[in-house]
Amino acid sequence: MLKIVSLIAAFGFFASTSAGWAQDAETGAAVFKKCKACHEIGPDAKNKVGPMLNDLIGRPAGSVEGAKYSKSMQSAGEKGLMWSAEELNGYLTDPTKYLRTYLDDKKARSAMSFKLKKDEDRLDVIAYLETATTETSAASQEAAPAEDAPTEAPTETRTVEEVIADQTFSAAFLEDPTNFEAGKEIWFAQCTHCHGYKAYPGKAPKLKPAKYKPEFVFKRVYKGFKKMPAWKDVYTIDEIRQVVAYIKGKGFAP
Repeated sequence: MLKIVSLIAAFGFFASTSAGWAQDAETGAAVFKKCKACHEIGPDAKNKVGPMLNDLIGRPAGSVEGAKYSKSMQSAGEKGLMWSAEELNGYLTDPTKYLRTYLDDKKARSAMSFKLKKDEDRLDVIAYLETATTETSAASQEAAPAEDAPTEAPTETRTVEEVIADQTFSAAFLEDPTNFEAGKEIWFAQCTHCHGYKAYPGKAPKLKPAKYKPEFVFKRVYKGFKKMPAWKDVYTIDEIRQVVAYIKGKGFAP
């Protein structure tokens, strides 16, 4: 049964590619922005909420040292799951459903609730992961720079606490429809996976915006909190402020 499902998934993957959805790594990099709160890729990539994604293609599932995996993902790796473009396409569509099919276990769960529902988004992200992995491997083989080579100064000199302390929210900003709509777009692209009414059960508490001051909301989104990743490396300060405007807006509907 599993082989049949895998063949169907693979056929769907190649059929969608032949239907005209070009795998665009550059577009995939933009889509991957949604994943950066939990995953890193590149020369200095580290494990975050999820494992780093260097050399993902061809890697056994659940095999990154130091990364935290669900028991189901560990079981899939032990069963022989190897990440390929086809397998990733199926997994990114619905991680938990994919693992339940692969393991033939209705109770299996993925720690990742995020789904990429659009075929073109999945293909583009997979293309980006393949390209970024290749570039990372090539960079690691290059000679180290000379000791006297100049280094670039950091662009952000303020600490996280200083950025948070700088934030003030006027009524005009919070009531601006442009800020509300921009924040709403980010919310439904990212935040509903944990906080929305269709969110992964038990993933995050239901929000009660009336109890929160705007500065408090900014702090939580920018810095992160407990299992919630920090979004400061994914969205700009202005974008996070717009998310605050949406959460504090009268039309907020998670």
